[in-house]
Amino acid sequence: MPVVKTNWVKKTLGACLAFSFSTLLISSPFVTNTAFAHAEHGSEGGIPTVSPKAKLPKGISLQVVKTNAYQFALATDGQQQIEILGEDKRAFLRFDGDKLYADLNATGWHRSRQPGGGPVPDRLKDNPKMKPNWVLLNKQPGYGWYDPRLIKEDVAHFNLSLLSNGKPLNVRIERIEPKPMTGYWRPLLINEPDFTGLNAMVPGLSGNTFMLSRLGTAKGEFQVLDDQGQPFLELRKDGVWLNSMHAWANSVELFHNPGTDQSPWVKVSETGTVTYADPRLDNKPEKTSETGSWVIPVKLKDGEQQSTLNGELKWQAIVDKEK
Repeated sequence: MPVVKTNWVKKTLGACLAFSFSTLLISSPFVTNTAFAHAEHGSEGGIPTVSPKAKLPKGISLQVVKTNAYQFALATDGQQQIEILGEDKRAFLRFDGDKLYADLNATGWHRSRQPGGGPVPDRLKDNPKMKPNWVLLNKQPGYGWYDPRLIKEDVAHFNLSLLSNGKPLNVRIERIEPKPMTGYWRPLLINEPDFTGLNAMVPGLSGNTFMLSRLGTAKGEFQVLDDQGQPFLELRKDGVWLNSMHAWANSVELFHNPGTDQSPWVKVSETGTVTYADPRLDNKPEKTSETGSWVIPVKLKDGEQQSTLNGELKWQAIVDKEK
C-alpha cells in the first residue's frame, strides 16, 4: 500500500480493509486467503490507479490497493457524507459520518462482493429497481470493496462516481505502467541484542519485516517499544502478544482479533518468535546515495533495563548483466 502521511488515513485504511475482507469471507466461500496464485491478474496493460490529477475533497482518501485482488479502499476523517455509485449509477454504499451502510437491493453491492463481480440475486435480475434497503454494516468511517472494472485489462480508464456531501464527484481511474525496478532499499541490523535469550534479525533482503525470538535461556519477558517508548509487542513465556489498541496494531501485519479497552493485549503467536512489519524500517533517505538509519528499542517487561537494536537502510542497485 502506498505510504500515507495522515494518521486518520493510515488507521482507517487498515481497519476498513480488515473489515471488508472479513465480511467477504462470510459471503464468499471460495475465498480462503489474502494471497492467491493468480494475485497478479488484472495488471496487464498497467496497474489500476487513482489518477494523480484527481482532486478529492478534504477529509477523504481513495486508493486502489492489492489484497487478494485489486480493490478500492476509501478512508475518511469520520465527518463525511459519501455515497458510492455502481456502474448503473445507483448508490450501493453510504458513509454517514463514522457509520457505514449498504443497500442490499442495489446490484452494485452484490457486484462489489467478489473481484470479478459477485453474483446478482434473481430477485434483482427480475426487478433491478427495487426500493432501497439500507442496512448498517458497521460503525466505521472507511471501507474496501471490489470493482469488476479494476481487473478488466482492456479497460484503460474509467470513472468511479460518488456523491460527496451532496455534490457529484467523478474520480478518474487509469492504468499506469510501473516504472522498471532499478534497485531496492535493504535494511541491515548492525548490532546484537544486549539481553540474554533474545535473538533479532532481518529475514528478507527488502521491505520492513523484522523478526524477534525469545529463547528458553531468557530470564525475563521482553517489550518492543514504539517511538514514544510505549510497548506494542510483548514476548512472554507463553507466546507473543500485541496491544490491539495501539496505533500500529493494524499496520504490523499480524492477524489478530481485536481486544477491549479493559484487555487490549491479544495473543498473536503461541511460540516465542514473531515476524512483523516495523514501520521504522521504511525510513528511507531522500537520495539513494545516502544511508538511512532505524532504531527498535526493547526493554525487560519487569524492569527498567533497555536495549536498542540499531540498523541501516542502504540502496541496493540491480545490475543488468545483459549490458
